[in-house]
Amino acid sequence: MNKGCAAVLLALAASAASAASAASAASAATPASEAQWIAAATEAVAWGRAQGMPIALEIVDGNGLPGHTPIGLASENGRCTLIVSASNNPTADKLSAMIVPELLDTFLAGAAMHEVGHCHRRLNGYPHNEKLLPVVSWIGPVRDWFARRVRTEEAYADMTAVAWVARFHPERYTALVNEMLRVRTRFREPKHDTVALLEQALADGPHHADENLFAQADARLNRVR
Repeated sequence: MNKGCAAVLLALAASAASAASAASAASAATPASEAQWIAAATEAVAWGRAQGMPIALEIVDGNGLPGHTPIGLASENGRCTLIVSASNNPTADKLSAMIVPELLDTFLAGAAMHEVGHCHRRLNGYPHNEKLLPVVSWIGPVRDWFARRVRTEEAYADMTAVAWVARFHPERYTALVNEMLRVRTRFREPKHDTVALLEQALADGPHHADENLFAQADARLNRVR
């Protein structure tokens, strides 16, 4: 082979590698569709109902509002509603595009199970308002107490999702908890900082003994209190 042919082949190979790399990056950056978010929430609601939880599903438009969670929870009169607002929601796109494509559907279902964890706590009498009243918001110790309370609820919800992964997707446990940890680290802020608990869950591995998911979440939460 002469030098000219070799140079052409090398150039073609480099071009192909570059194209493959770009395609891979594009694939990794593809956000979830609204249908994927709905499917994840539907799975979580079905599981909650099977446990006897009074929980419903509602689909709304995200209205293009930044920071609006694509799967959230409303609760009133002893009932919960899992609300999917992924359509026209930049937060839904930003979050789902972070996740490894082959883990995306399971990750979204875990995110929905996080909300089921919140539902369980609310149905059992735990407070859930995340807005501190302005009249006391200037008092440092009150702010600190409030942040700890909200963080406890977020930690419990995350541990419900972890327990669900351990029970139903143990072969993907390490990869999925790593994705949860990566997302929490990327969007880290005091009231929702569950990084230490997720790191411990990662180290513990996918064990679940005979307890139900909520008992497992309680046990994991109690380990770091």
